[in-house]
Amino acid sequence: MEAGDGWTCLWDAKAILGESTIWDHRDGCVYWVDIDAPSVNWLSLASGERGTWVPPYWISAIALREKGGFIASSAKGFVHVDPKKGVCEAILQPIPDPKVARLNDGVTDRVGRYWSGSCDVSQWDESTTADDKSATLGDLDKRSTGELYSLDPDGTLRTAERNIVTANGPAFSPDGKTVYVNDSMPLVTWAYDLAEDGTLHNRRDFLKFAPDDGYPDGMAVDVDGCIWMAFYESWVLRRFAPDASLVEERRLPVRRGLRPAFGGENLDRLFLITGSAGYSADMWAREPLAGGLFELTAPGTRGLSNIAFAG
Repeated sequence: MEAGDGWTCLWDAKAILGESTIWDHRDGCVYWVDIDAPSVNWLSLASGERGTWVPPYWISAIALREKGGFIASSAKGFVHVDPKKGVCEAILQPIPDPKVARLNDGVTDRVGRYWSGSCDVSQWDESTTADDKSATLGDLDKRSTGELYSLDPDGTLRTAERNIVTANGPAFSPDGKTVYVNDSMPLVTWAYDLAEDGTLHNRRDFLKFAPDDGYPDGMAVDVDGCIWMAFYESWVLRRFAPDASLVEERRLPVRRGLRPAFGGENLDRLFLITGSAGYSADMWAREPLAGGLFELTAPGTRGLSNIAFAG
């Protein structure tokens, strides 16, 4: 393992498009996916043992499932996967037209619903680097084909939001009443009120960014209600208070942070998967640990327990 100021690289995985870092208390492993490999990967914190499973198609997000394995977002919609058993079973396809949008990040809320957003398909083809993204910012109205979905354990599917370019998150406050959603390309984080029936209300701008800040990506919420946010193309992980003020900023040895997650027995360890899509030889020379799985040392707080999807 290689370590630096405030970080340790637990796995020099060279992930292309790492996503969905998640702690699984059932087996003591940190899991993450590489969308572009594709693969689902895990690291045992106790033994250091590593595992990789190659699914039959790309998987972009996983969340714990009460019946075993995970619920996942994938090329085939929502699926049940168990990477250690090689299981991949379709549940449903929420996207009306998979030719124009595809699923991205996903997570369960505080009562066990599964939430996953989608993004314009060109995100994979045209927006690998910061220059690519900046060049296409003027076309966002044409690229807002993404949506945000929620799936109840009883199979009820809702389209909670439309006209999204690149949905990342969501993340939920400790009481489960506030939802944070990143639309990465427009550089905005929204906050919503979440009703008991699972519907969203009162959308408001929570944070807005400039391209130099990086593109807001995956999030994790701690017990204090603060949001730890990764940024694509920024070299930093930021922590924001519930009032949207910046609490702290952690410098990373790589520029593409993708999804943080708390884990460990006491949920007091902070992990982050990163990416390396389209890296040139010069970029690899500057960032030899790009695509690695990192631990950010001494976060000074704890995360929230993951709630398993009950469906």
